[in-house]
Amino acid sequence: MRRFIFCLALLLLVLAPQLLSGRGDVNFCKGIAYLLIEDQALAERYLNFFFQEKSNPTLENGYKLLVARENEEATQQFKDYLNFNHRSTTALVGIALSTSTMAISNTDELLMRALRLDPGFSPAYLSLGMQYLKKKNYPMAEKNFNRALSLSPVPEYKILLGRLHLEVNQPGIALNLLKGEAEKAPDNFYFNFLTARALLKLNRLDEMGQYIEAALETNPDNTEAKLLLAKYNLNQNNLQRARLILKGLKFEDYNEDYIKTYAHVLVKLKDKKASNYLYEFFSRKKWDKDINLLLGLYHLWMSGKGNVQNWIYRSILAGIEIKRLKELFPGKYKFPEYRFLPFFDVKKMKWISDENVLVVATRKSGEREKIFVVDLNKMRIIQEMTYNGKVQEIFISKNRKSIIFSSTAEENKSVYLYAIDLSGRSLRLAPIFGRPLNMASVLVGFSNTGSLAYVTDSKINALAFESPFSQVSLYGQKKPVYPKYPFPIYKYNFVTRRLERLKDMRQTGVVPPIKGLRKYAMVADAYGSNYQIQALIVKGEMLDLTSTEVVKIHFPRDLGSFIIYLSDLNNAFQGMVWDSYNNQMTRVDETMFLGKGNYAEITVVDFNPRKKELMLVTKTQKELILYNYDSHIYTRLAKNVADVLYNREHQMVYVLNVSGNKEKRYFGGRGLQIISLRPFLIKQVGTRMGLNDIITCGDVSEAYFSTYNGEIVKMDNEYKFSYTKPSLEGSEYEESPSGKKTAALINGRLVIIE
Repeated sequence: MRRFIFCLALLLLVLAPQLLSGRGDVNFCKGIAYLLIEDQALAERYLNFFFQEKSNPTLENGYKLLVARENEEATQQFKDYLNFNHRSTTALVGIALSTSTMAISNTDELLMRALRLDPGFSPAYLSLGMQYLKKKNYPMAEKNFNRALSLSPVPEYKILLGRLHLEVNQPGIALNLLKGEAEKAPDNFYFNFLTARALLKLNRLDEMGQYIEAALETNPDNTEAKLLLAKYNLNQNNLQRARLILKGLKFEDYNEDYIKTYAHVLVKLKDKKASNYLYEFFSRKKWDKDINLLLGLYHLWMSGKGNVQNWIYRSILAGIEIKRLKELFPGKYKFPEYRFLPFFDVKKMKWISDENVLVVATRKSGEREKIFVVDLNKMRIIQEMTYNGKVQEIFISKNRKSIIFSSTAEENKSVYLYAIDLSGRSLRLAPIFGRPLNMASVLVGFSNTGSLAYVTDSKINALAFESPFSQVSLYGQKKPVYPKYPFPIYKYNFVTRRLERLKDMRQTGVVPPIKGLRKYAMVADAYGSNYQIQALIVKGEMLDLTSTEVVKIHFPRDLGSFIIYLSDLNNAFQGMVWDSYNNQMTRVDETMFLGKGNYAEITVVDFNPRKKELMLVTKTQKELILYNYDSHIYTRLAKNVADVLYNREHQMVYVLNVSGNKEKRYFGGRGLQIISLRPFLIKQVGTRMGLNDIITCGDVSEAYFSTYNGEIVKMDNEYKFSYTKPSLEGSEYEESPSGKKTAALINGRLVIIE
């Protein structure tokens, strides 16, 4: 009898994956589909049906916690179940989904394990498809969704597949997939809603109405459906109806689709309130195609109260077709063609010369990342390079003959290093090290000829110039970074292609040409020769990241000196200036320029050891102060400082400020003060240009500013402003070596501006 019970128990354990896998179980499949759609009510409903038929309290409780978004508790439930039944595909899918939002997750691995146990388990394919969709790997997402649908022809699977086709702008495929299901199930919100979305994208408005109405009959309080109804009315030119719908909508979080739709309606109604919505959106997403076009149309009917031409330039750069713009704007405007090369996803780019650019990108969804060499004369890719991991940083020598880049081997732990030689016609890629380096990221510096490169750990910038001046081991032990350099330094020879590790920072006779290393060496020298600086660094080592006290080190432009200062709740700036030219130390604290009892956090704008001057901004009062720590004379230069730039050569300070310490929410501009230090003179410049940031400044005729309207403007000798070009803020961009061209990464395209 005991033997029979044992055999029966063993048989049940073996069959458990099939009994509780949900393979072919429609209710479980539907429950997972709605769980992935994040419809908690329907997910709970169908999972309850499933567990009523196949009772399992542990798994049922795990899924209840998962539906309630109590992921940590759900994970523990699934873990407990898998401890005695590690072959349960139902539990594997559950734990995969419960861990999918965690910082460290092995969701994909768990789903693949479920599929190895049961290759026909469609919910695992569906969940894996969603994982690929989150990563924007659309081909793999589609493949897994289709595989799930072929194994279990559950109509709800088509909801996820249809959403994918809408996301990749394939509304025709989505419509063919969903329309029939909407007709079969007129009470299903998703089939009707997504069918309506597909018809709107196809501009088949006559058909769309019945489906959005059906969706709202099923779920009348759904804000996304109401927003879609507003879009339907917008496209039907029922503008007052669209505005009425939009006015009544409330979203818990910022909804860019709602803001953009409302802005579009108000622009068409020629309502001045449109500007609030337009600039709210523009402040967050400066290169959205539609918002740049709408801003152009808004300023067009505002009759000159804005730079329409700039919005046309920006619309073209963002990807709007010139033909469409010519239909919307009068012929007096210019419609330049910018050369561009499309990519699916562009990460980084670096100029090699005025004719060639390196681009880190993927060409199509699902493809691996590569480095592409682009010939700008022919605007085509002339070379591709593959490597392990994903590119972190690209470092290029001053003469642009040598390149090193790092790519991620293991997140936050190790990197691969590669060298690119530019000496020949084609670029040659070679791994520098046979295995990953134990550094999360690196700093690289080159010799003047570019034939030698030096590599060290980038953590030195984070650890050496602000307390606690220590590395913390896995066991919580602190290891100070001073006075001995704590990280390896490597030297790579581009000629011999050899990498060697330097035993000491100064093994080559000088500090390697890495800015972080030069800063470190200066502080380490002072640490060894001045007990007061040593004492302050040691004090900093005793602090931790949550301490109310902090010790910081600030460097001037020429790296000839540094300021080390302590900041706490009572004293914001108790410091010492160390002058490496004569090994002298000068004490300085905020009472010398603020007076006793006046507390203010300090930001250093400029540090000039030769003149013994500090230019500082107080963070709370936003005052700009010039202080000479030799004579102890200080001057309050400006109040309510929003942005400041100092040209030391011309002794000119440019300050953008706001009145009453208050910024307007999105636009409106900042006041401009120009302060001459030699001779001392303050000029208040009146402007309605909506200045946002100072880009460069020299004398008065060499000052450039960005505006809230996405422009770059130049000031002349008479303090008048003129438009020069669109601002590229919000995109990654870089000027060519000659300064005659700019490469910008905008909306998945490499755009060249000449």
